[in-house]
Amino acid sequence: MIVLLLALAACRGREVTLEVAIPGPDSVDAPVAHLGFVALPYDRDSVLAILEAATPRPVAITQQLDTLFQRYRGPFMAYASAAYRAQAQQQALGYLKARLDSLPRESPAYDSLYRAFGRGGDSLTALLRRRDDTQRALAVARNQYMPAIDSLRQVMGRWKDSAYRTYDSLTKSLGTGLGREPFSDSTGATGKATVRLPRGDWWIYARSWDTWDPNSEWYWNLRVTGDRLILDRSSGRRLPRY
Repeated sequence: MIVLLLALAACRGREVTLEVAIPGPDSVDAPVAHLGFVALPYDRDSVLAILEAATPRPVAITQQLDTLFQRYRGPFMAYASAAYRAQAQQQALGYLKARLDSLPRESPAYDSLYRAFGRGGDSLTALLRRRDDTQRALAVARNQYMPAIDSLRQVMGRWKDSAYRTYDSLTKSLGTGLGREPFSDSTGATGKATVRLPRGDWWIYARSWDTWDPNSEWYWNLRVTGDRLILDRSSGRRLPRY
């Protein structure tokens, strides 16, 4: 009976729980809700490597894009950091105001909270000024770098169309030959998802935005080896968005 149950469980495949988290504006990992991912019965990176070996990447173009991305990243990070700090201070002041509104003026805690609220307001003024300054600097950088970035991305787009033109037919043949087709799903509100994978080898492929750089993304192509798979900064790669 036990052997039969194990055989039936193997036929049904296995359940795998995925958890996705990336660094937020405060550099602390936060769950990624409603992120789409694909379960693949083959190693996507191996397929891409074969196609790129036949049609190599235009190295000169990627080098130019890498340089432009690096130049743009500084102003973007400065603005993102300033905006986050200003927002955090606004939230803190909102909390203090709610506390003040709930206390009578003669309360012993009222005076100290009121002084803290005043200091917080002065700090917020400086943070908002910094946010606005960095936003203007980012607008200058956008006007300076984005036209060239967009132009070079068009060149990369044409290379991808050429290099990967047989990707769909190749992977369809792989899925048919293995008797297993890819399927997609997404994480829930808590950044988790549970999928049932049929018997055989599987990889989970996903991409997510990078909070600190609009020209890069988090990329995962992970082989499933157990009943739990963590997609985070340690298991993923930050890749440029060519």
